[in-house]
Amino acid sequence: MNRRSTIRAAVAGAAAAIAAPALATAAGNPDAELIALCDRFVLLQAQYEAAYKVPGLTIEAEERIDAQTAPLEAEAQDLLDRITRMKAETPAGVAAIARAAHAYADPRELDPTNEHLYLCDRLNALLIRDAGRLA
Repeated sequence: MNRRSTIRAAVAGAAAAIAAPALATAAGNPDAELIALCDRFVLLQAQYEAAYKVPGLTIEAEERIDAQTAPLEAEAQDLLDRITRMKAETPAGVAAIARAAHAYADPRELDPTNEHLYLCDRLNALLIRDAGRLA
């Protein structure tokens, strides 16, 4: 299998996995813990980002928000450390990782048409962007 075929197969497999429903509460799901951790991370990331959406944000306000969101950031980092040591066993697990990656990604860096990025970064941007949209 050449490199192009490998990439196509990986993207197709990820897309199919993302389309599968998350079944974190299903009995016997080997990815239940992974899905729960990813879902918690997505929630924390949304809370963290929302805290900074303040009209006319000043440096002083940002410093106060930094102090207020420090526990969120610490928990999110712990979750990422745990998530990255796990291996998805099901399509629902892969979809959960895709949701977490999309939540963490900077939208400004998710432009697969940006020719200034390395090809692998452009493919990652495409995968994260589309995975987050489909998951």
